[in-house]
Amino acid sequence: MYKDKILKLLKSSKSGFVSGEELAMKLGISRTMVWKHIKALEREGFGIEAVPSQGYRITVLPDLLRQAEIKQGLKTRVMGREVHLYSETASTNSLAMEMASKGAPEGAALIAETQTNGKGRLGRKWISPKGNLYFSVVLRPNMPTHKAPLITLMGAVAVAAAIRKTCGVQAAIKWPNDILVSGKKVSGLLTEMSAEPDRIRHIALGIGVNVNTALDELPLDVRECATTLAAAAGKKIDRTMLLQQILHNLESWYQVLLTSESDLLKEWEALNTTVGRKVAVSGLSETLEGLAQGIDSEGRLVLRLDDGSVRHVAAGDVTILKGRQSEK
Repeated sequence: MYKDKILKLLKSSKSGFVSGEELAMKLGISRTMVWKHIKALEREGFGIEAVPSQGYRITVLPDLLRQAEIKQGLKTRVMGREVHLYSETASTNSLAMEMASKGAPEGAALIAETQTNGKGRLGRKWISPKGNLYFSVVLRPNMPTHKAPLITLMGAVAVAAAIRKTCGVQAAIKWPNDILVSGKKVSGLLTEMSAEPDRIRHIALGIGVNVNTALDELPLDVRECATTLAAAAGKKIDRTMLLQQILHNLESWYQVLLTSESDLLKEWEALNTTVGRKVAVSGLSETLEGLAQGIDSEGRLVLRLDDGSVRHVAAGDVTILKGRQSEK
């Protein structure tokens, strides 16, 4: 699109200004068309100053994701092979499941600036204000259905490592699907699956990351247990760069999962904040307390109860019991 090309030229200008004549010449369009595309960028929230004899320059860069910029810097083969960007959708996971059922390729990424009905675990709603990342990736793993929970662990490793690299904060994983910074949640993952008894048709791996939303925009009850990357890092985060790094990590760790599960589980344990801690795990019918000893080959939490018995827990909400830490 000409808008994206104009934006790229304006951003790359060393002097700050690019003349309308130069833009028209480089793009092979009229100066009138340049002006129309400039106005379209302004309607999207970009501040663009026009100065006679100098040209145009950007004065305000809105915090918007743009499809062309995402794909331009994305050096992956599978993840993000298709990028679908929406200003608003009900749920990227619902959309990913629908598109996957119609043949969307593995690695297709569906991204939204905001969601009206974002999904959390156990049917909860994921609050989705602007300024964050909400996206889902279509996966078609060649693995048995009972191994599907490992997809969530793989995604958690990819997200935590990307946050550490891009934002410079020490993100950690809380089983099964939360990413924490300084003990507060900044990201969550949700997998939905279509499968037959012996094989997986497709999976939607949904990822939500609290990035640049102001803390006072979060509900009071959410603020008690959650934070944002901008608040943790003390600076605004480049969402496009973070998204690209997550997709890059997903591609790498997805291949590790499919070829060497043990290597993935080792990395998960290196990044986790659950193993070695006394925890309470709340399920649909019971709450268990004990020492989190690790995860098994299917991604279940291995929990040693106070009576010495061991349970392998497939799902549940984990609360780390403060002041009751043991060695891993």
